[in-house]
Amino acid sequence: MLKQSLSIARHNLAFYATFILCSVGASIFDEYSGRSASAGATFVLMSILSMNVQNSVLRDQNFTAAAKGRKLPFAGYMFRSVALTLAAFLIMLPILVILLKSNDVGKAYVVLWATLAFLITLTIVFSLLGTWLPARLHGTSASMGDALRRGLKRLPSTASLVFLGLAVPLVAGVIVGILASSVRGADLIVNGQLNIPTVAASLISNALQMIGWTYVSVLLVRRYMAAEHIEPTPGAELLTALM
Repeated sequence: MLKQSLSIARHNLAFYATFILCSVGASIFDEYSGRSASAGATFVLMSILSMNVQNSVLRDQNFTAAAKGRKLPFAGYMFRSVALTLAAFLIMLPILVILLKSNDVGKAYVVLWATLAFLITLTIVFSLLGTWLPARLHGTSASMGDALRRGLKRLPSTASLVFLGLAVPLVAGVIVGILASSVRGADLIVNGQLNIPTVAASLISNALQMIGWTYVSVLLVRRYMAAEHIEPTPGAELLTALM
């Protein structure tokens, strides 16, 4: 599936470049203005990316051609993305409260443990219910109960792959960020100018995370297609990397 994910990115380079630049641009704007809009912007970009990836796999076409085939249900897909992410956050919330109330845990460790807890709960939720997303695009067995049925069937293997798809790019991005921050600091703007090493690291980190999210999106749509016996087009270029 990694081969398939990289193939999708290669066939849609303009879209990935736009998503990455928009995500980094939102972070620069946050730092310049003192606001915090980048998290929401990144979530919307990731949801749009996931929707296009899954629609591309279902139709065996690049993003543009696949989107022309039918009007994408952006509102419905976004609602489901928000619902699943919110469910993961609510499950993680008690752990966050415990961490914040603990006097023995430093701020850095709170962020570390909270991130790990969120990754785990997000993995569980998407492994169980993640096929709810591609089902919205295809229209077959599209209820949450159907998604749960599919998720329970192959939970251990799906969960391990979803966690890897989320965690590996994040860890790699953090390492790149730490290396870049050792040059001129971690801020994207220094003395009114762009901090080029950190901006470059941010571009790399966002690219890695988008590849990781592409991998997760491909995994979920493949699980959906297998469970509902939706066959790929014979000889399809994008679907040659079978599980």
